[in-house]
Amino acid sequence: MASTKTAIVDVLNNLLEGEFKEFKWHLSNKETLENSIPRGKLEKADRQDVVDFMEQHFGTSDAGKVAIRVLRSMNQNNFAGQLKKTLTEVSKVSDVDSGSSSSRGTPPTAPSPPAGVVVNFNSSGGSIQAPVIHGSVINGSMTFK
Repeated sequence: MASTKTAIVDVLNNLLEGEFKEFKWHLSNKETLENSIPRGKLEKADRQDVVDFMEQHFGTSDAGKVAIRVLRSMNQNNFAGQLKKTLTEVSKVSDVDSGSSSSRGTPPTAPSPPAGVVVNFNSSGGSIQAPVIHGSVINGSMTFK
């Protein structure tokens, strides 16, 4: 299975030379990215170097998000969608891989709720995080057993 870095490189390999040059321009442009990469660093960088710089500058988890944002700003929406799908699959595989730590005595952690959705219940001085119930509207009290 692909990693974040190889997923980004695979998409960049599909860009024509002029498109790749534009991708690098967006990475160094403060109008596209507030935390841009210095132009001089990207000037002679090939596709693999660009991905390495992105990972160093933005971190592994954010490099993919930045690549998707830049591709969308270039109107390369097909490649942005393809990368988003691949990165989602990579994320799922890494979640499964990290769950294997339970065989070494570490309990697996519960998956995080989707971004922007957090449900907290307070109970006798403690706090309980409950799963998100999809497709439902619930008014009033709820009891979990």
